[in-house]
Amino acid sequence: MNDKKRRVGILMSGGVDSSVAALLLKDAGYETVGVTLQLWDYETAASRPRGERGCCDISHQLDARYVCSQIGIDHITLDLRDRFTERVVKPYEKAYLKGITPNPCVACNSHLKWGAVLEKTAALEFDYIATGHYARIEHGDGLPLLRKGLDLTKDQSYALWQVPRIALAKTLLPLGEWTKKDIRAKAAEMNLRTAQKAESQEVCFIPEHYSDYIRENYPDETSKIGHGDIINQQGKVVGSHNGFFGFTIGQRRGLNISDGQGPYYVTGIDATSNRVIVGDRPALKRTGLVAADVNWTSFDPPTAPERCTIKIRYNDRGVPAWVIPGENGRVEIRFETPQISVTPGQSAVWYKDDAVWGGGLIRMALKDDWQPPVEVVHPKGVKA
Repeated sequence: MNDKKRRVGILMSGGVDSSVAALLLKDAGYETVGVTLQLWDYETAASRPRGERGCCDISHQLDARYVCSQIGIDHITLDLRDRFTERVVKPYEKAYLKGITPNPCVACNSHLKWGAVLEKTAALEFDYIATGHYARIEHGDGLPLLRKGLDLTKDQSYALWQVPRIALAKTLLPLGEWTKKDIRAKAAEMNLRTAQKAESQEVCFIPEHYSDYIRENYPDETSKIGHGDIINQQGKVVGSHNGFFGFTIGQRRGLNISDGQGPYYVTGIDATSNRVIVGDRPALKRTGLVAADVNWTSFDPPTAPERCTIKIRYNDRGVPAWVIPGENGRVEIRFETPQISVTPGQSAVWYKDDAVWGGGLIRMALKDDWQPPVEVVHPKGVKA
């Protein structure tokens, strides 16, 4: 970060990470402006049990504003409620009604933080935007490379796969070289209001369990879905459900099956026939997946199957796999070792070493036999 005469808008959620990121940018010489997004109606988002708060809570906006005052930078709020509803909330809701488990935070990153905000950079006279994500961007002579954060226990590169290259080129990630422990210490040293603030984990616009939220907002649709069967791998009915949208792949609790053959896990959701499929833990294993809506984040797509490391959930450590180019914006991923709980709607993100190669939304899991390609070695002097 040596471009010290540039103006940067730091997206501030009111947490400790974005607070310290703003401080670091100011100390590096940037003209820094705190930017908080109003995404939801606070009186709705604030109605959480046991005093819990999501990232849309008005208290977070107030904390961000206070921190900006502490460190001596301006603060603005952008009202993006309509766009948040259109691009994040509605797709999230409709996905569950199709038996898919979505990840709204990925959509929020690409459509709001690196979508709507970048569209406003000219009017706001921002040269860059920045966030408090634990990831790194290398701005070399060529295209920007999105890399994992130094603190692998907090790495958030997985959640940024959908950010296009043109947006990464205008992005700064000040926390990429820091550990969470050091960020907390820096915040405490500077006596920032957010130094000891707990992290938000839940979906910001869901005040209760998501299945109750779906019922409340889609009474006609959920009423038509009604009750259905829970079946095992052999097609035998072992229980019943009152809405497949309340289940997700890998779920064990809340199945209410008492045939003495468990434990059972959700292995599939068939929205068309209104059935939830269950099985034992080995039945969760899949050999691969098909991903759609692919974004090639840091590198171009391969022309033939190539090895990669794949993550299929946020806290996944990653496993060896093959990425196989497909058609119509899709790729096929094949694991070298079968993986459990491959969940349609979630993100699959593939890496070259520590750099995000690309990512996509899981459309379907694969469980057929597959063998990796074998390189043919021709005897010396024999042409292929």
